[in-house]
Amino acid sequence: MATPVQKATNDAARKAARRSPLLKLAPFEAYADPVCALKDSRLQVLHEYWRARRGDVPIPPRAAIHPRDFTRLLPRIFMVDVLPDGGFAFRLAGTAIVDLFGCEPTGKTLTEALGPRAGKLATAVFTAVVEYGRPMRTLGQMDWWTPPTTPAFETPGHELSHMSFEAVHLPLSPNGAEVDIILCALMPYSGDEQPRFPEISGG
Repeated sequence: MATPVQKATNDAARKAARRSPLLKLAPFEAYADPVCALKDSRLQVLHEYWRARRGDVPIPPRAAIHPRDFTRLLPRIFMVDVLPDGGFAFRLAGTAIVDLFGCEPTGKTLTEALGPRAGKLATAVFTAVVEYGRPMRTLGQMDWWTPPTTPAFETPGHELSHMSFEAVHLPLSPNGAEVDIILCALMPYSGDEQPRFPEISGG
């Protein structure tokens, strides 16, 4: 259970985050949202599930997360291991993630699976999740080549496609403090599915 000092610190961090604008993840048209104000109801459900599984600790352990509790989301789920050197590697990925990336990312580092630029962006997001021990939302526009290539976000293919996305990145910890795994869900949208994100569109 959080001490009064920890609670005050967390409350202050949340208030500061609410006052802060989205963080631009250059050079992409993507943003990080430390407030985690999710729009997609499926991501909201996963976020609430994560919160419910915390119990008396700030961050739940991997053992508290049961895939059977969110089977409909599994194709869009991926998990990332925090490596001893501070890097990250894919622990597992759902079928929709494999299709999107154009490869099976399990066991690969972020750079190996995503390419240098996208890997650097993902590293920045996951590093923030580890350092602050808090969920992070990302959103924006994503470009990728079709048919799938490896890495999908940088290797030229037949046609460059564009889509909006929203994702949530949830820390897991063996001791309630140190993050060792990040549970993620990614929702890509195309065509009529694309949602409006007023916080980045200004409307």
